[in-house]
Amino acid sequence: MTSTQDDSDQQYFQSYDQFEIHELMLRDRPRVSAYYDAMMNNKHLFESKVVLDVGSGTGILSMFAAKAGAKFVYAVDACPKICQLAEKLIQCNGLQDRVKVLNKRVEEIEKFEHNIDIIISEWMGFYLFHESMLESVIYARDHFLQKLSSNEDNTPEPAESIMMFPSHAYLYCAPFVDQHIRIESNTMWNDYFGLNMSSLVSHIKNSDLSECVIDTIEPSQLVHDAQLIQSIDLRTVRIDDLRSMRSFCEFEIDNTCIISGFCFWFDCYFSSTDNSSILRSVRLTTSPHASKTHWKQTLVFLPEDIYPLKGDIVPVNIKLKQSAENRRHYNLTIALKKIKEGASAATGDDENFLTVKKRQRRRSSTISSDKHAMDTSSDSSSSENDADDGDDNDSQSDEHPIPCSCDRPKCKLIRTIMEKYDEENMLE
Repeated sequence: MTSTQDDSDQQYFQSYDQFEIHELMLRDRPRVSAYYDAMMNNKHLFESKVVLDVGSGTGILSMFAAKAGAKFVYAVDACPKICQLAEKLIQCNGLQDRVKVLNKRVEEIEKFEHNIDIIISEWMGFYLFHESMLESVIYARDHFLQKLSSNEDNTPEPAESIMMFPSHAYLYCAPFVDQHIRIESNTMWNDYFGLNMSSLVSHIKNSDLSECVIDTIEPSQLVHDAQLIQSIDLRTVRIDDLRSMRSFCEFEIDNTCIISGFCFWFDCYFSSTDNSSILRSVRLTTSPHASKTHWKQTLVFLPEDIYPLKGDIVPVNIKLKQSAENRRHYNLTIALKKIKEGASAATGDDENFLTVKKRQRRRSSTISSDKHAMDTSSDSSSSENDADDGDDNDSQSDEHPIPCSCDRPKCKLIRTIMEKYDEENMLE
């Protein structure tokens, strides 16, 4: 491990040695309830078993495991202050004879006194992977988890013999619209109580929305159903699988809309030993459709809004690449390819919206923008104008405000879309 990685890990563990972040997680009812339900619904799996809790924090999951019937639980965490607090909590609940706190990184442990039957961990970070402990969980699985004996032909046992809670994780992506964050970011300081405060912008983190925004959105802001972009089987995934992950999505637009960017969230399932039981198992979700969690959603804003029409197909390449400087951070790259125009553009028929003979899109043929959550830096976006032969009004290079009240077909279309959006989302 390099000195840079050592420094990054030290900063990571120092941040988690403060109680405030653990208080936030303990107050996250959907998070805690999912783990509690998963263990209490599977007491037959925990009965008389030895459990390893990786990144145990206050020991809440370790105590759940003990209450579910575990014979012994190792609560492993690298943060000394939090380990001291965990020991007090465990003692207060009379579980000190069955739960042992170890103030170490799991990678620093050579062996345990007991064979480990089950691993539990709350390792997930923003958009599943950012600042997660997944590598440590995989290390613990590969080095300590007790597996069933090999078959007579010495072939390895199937994944079903490996007990991990959670057992599966899924990352989703969907396009969304949000005028408020972008408008506030662009215009708030230009006229602040009658004063020009725009000089403050350079001092405000992520004022240009070039980095990820961690926030919650309403389901009504999603303009298309989500697509699965990554799936993780905790019983089989390898550390090398996490270095770089790519996926491709195509969103076929059902109704003319505005797309401000792409929203990411994840689900985790607590399956037992049968793959067919995943969908029937307890689910922890960070979806906009569900109760809010401390993970919220991860919003990746495009450099500017796009305006696909009904029937258009929006192709998107998504890449997650582990940072070379800090393996706990990821560079999340969105590459929006040239929109495929649908049948409505060919026929000139777009129901209640204005007919546009030729549309010069406000997007490049390929737009790439690295988005990084928290304190990572971002590469600048690249943009090229599409060449588009059409009527003279559409080929004007002058930038128009959004919305614009002029009679240019493009501005009329945008104005109509925004008016329809406002009408549909007006609160009564």
